[in-house]
Amino acid sequence: MLVACGPDGQRLTAREISPTQLREWSRAHLLTCPNCHAPVHLRGGAEKRRQLHFAHQKGECAWSTEPESERHAQGKVTLAHWLQQQYPAATITLEQRLPEPNRIADIFVAHPDGTRWAIEFQCAHLERERWQKRHIAYRRAGIIDIWIIGNNRRNKHEAFLEAIFSHTHELLFLDPLVTPACSWLRWPVSPELIQDRQLLDYDGAHATLTAPLNEFRLIQEGSLRHPIRDEIDERARLLRLMHARFDPRLLLAYLRSRVEQDVLTDVLRPLLKAYLLDPHLLQRYNYGRGTLTPAEQERIDRARDWLVSLDAKGYTRERLRALVREIPFVNAYAAFATYFELLLSLP
Repeated sequence: MLVACGPDGQRLTAREISPTQLREWSRAHLLTCPNCHAPVHLRGGAEKRRQLHFAHQKGECAWSTEPESERHAQGKVTLAHWLQQQYPAATITLEQRLPEPNRIADIFVAHPDGTRWAIEFQCAHLERERWQKRHIAYRRAGIIDIWIIGNNRRNKHEAFLEAIFSHTHELLFLDPLVTPACSWLRWPVSPELIQDRQLLDYDGAHATLTAPLNEFRLIQEGSLRHPIRDEIDERARLLRLMHARFDPRLLLAYLRSRVEQDVLTDVLRPLLKAYLLDPHLLQRYNYGRGTLTPAEQERIDRARDWLVSLDAKGYTRERLRALVREIPFVNAYAAFATYFELLLSLP
């Protein structure tokens, strides 16, 4: 445990007071458990390569039934610091005893607007039924319970992890024993949204993003965010709109995070303008579907000249074909991608 009561009966954490002072109080039996009020003594320290913490001198505390690992102890401190950086106005407490739901939260966060979080850093196995009971108890007490999992369980298939994932649609695993603390965020993603496999692990249904903990943020609704996830979610939103209608602005917005601004200006904007003028011109030309008018033939000739001018700017056919692959094959946008491919097939 990281929290004890000092000689004045006030709560303190092992990091708030100098180790020398804590050892003096410990030897004088002046430190007590904030829950059962039995004496506790100081353990750990740099010389023992363990974080400073408190332990009961004898007997067991009804509120503390499991030995605490170094991973769990360090994780609580790491998470509390991470949350304090994001929410400096909130009151953040380690090992807070909550009469309702009759539990000790690893980290308790009380926001100025009245929102309350209980952060549980779960490193040990937990039966699904026990997790369900804890979750229900927190929610009945009006507390949002947020479960972060120790990285020692990252490659395990356990029922309680599935239960958390089915409820939150995300899992965050944390290794607090490395510097900086490393995290893995897993959430469901459809295949068409995964365009950069170097940044994500993907199993066909779920993406896993590996990044330092300080790159993630926990928003008020209790969901975990990261710039890469924000980008993917924005693409998902745009794709939903693109399924409904063809709008060049939606396509440009979808591609804005994937290609440089010059590509949008030099290639896509003029190409979209030509496409909207006559979407079937290149099909008629390439497949001989009808005779082209002189005006249409002139447009084909200008298209060839345009490709030559793009090549002079560094937009080779190979580079342009790579751009085609960035266009989502969704409804009318697939037809535009085909139009682009037909253009590149011009001799």
